[in-house]
Amino acid sequence: MIHLGCSGFPVPATRYLKEFRAVEVADTMLGVPGPALVRRWRREAPDGFLFTALAPKEMSAEGFKPTAEAHSAWEAFIPVVRDLDARAIVVSSAPDMTASKLHRTAVRAFFEGLASERIPPLVWEAPATWELRDAEATVKDLAVVVARDPLRHPPIARGALGCFRLPGPAGFKSRYEDPALEAAAATIRASRCDEMLVVLCNVDMYADAKRLRKMLEE
Repeated sequence: MIHLGCSGFPVPATRYLKEFRAVEVADTMLGVPGPALVRRWRREAPDGFLFTALAPKEMSAEGFKPTAEAHSAWEAFIPVVRDLDARAIVVSSAPDMTASKLHRTAVRAFFEGLASERIPPLVWEAPATWELRDAEATVKDLAVVVARDPLRHPPIARGALGCFRLPGPAGFKSRYEDPALEAAAATIRASRCDEMLVVLCNVDMYADAKRLRKMLEE
């Protein structure tokens, strides 16, 4: 099953919730949405709607080192995850974090530290500069899904849950032309995991997500 949506609400939530079946709540990366707002999203979402949530930026701000700020942000974030009944938590990395041994060790320690918590599945978006094999080796044998870019990475061969994130062909401010979306759709269709999260993250995510959805339905 493919769950396709946007990172954040690119149009008013009431409208978005009528047009898509999934969303990655991005507000949580910068702060904690008010309980009333979270309850409204849940109330207005149709049956079967899927929420995921971006982890606070403090988690990776210092190369995944444990800090008091990160701990405090995480403690405020988890109640929102539970109120949303989120299918997954998405942890994004700082784009300038290198694939050094020090950083890889810190990333692994971070996810190992969450292993005992009763939380939804974890999705990790490594920096775009990392090789996929390095990212996957970093979290090998941990219950962590490494997010892929369908234009840079191969289809997912197997698994219960997979994730594709589309950050824009040339970064956030770029849009996808049809050939690129068709290539992304081919990679997604060729994947063999049971459940796939497909998230558009670029400035034209709303229009691009609708076009990609149509391609996947053909």
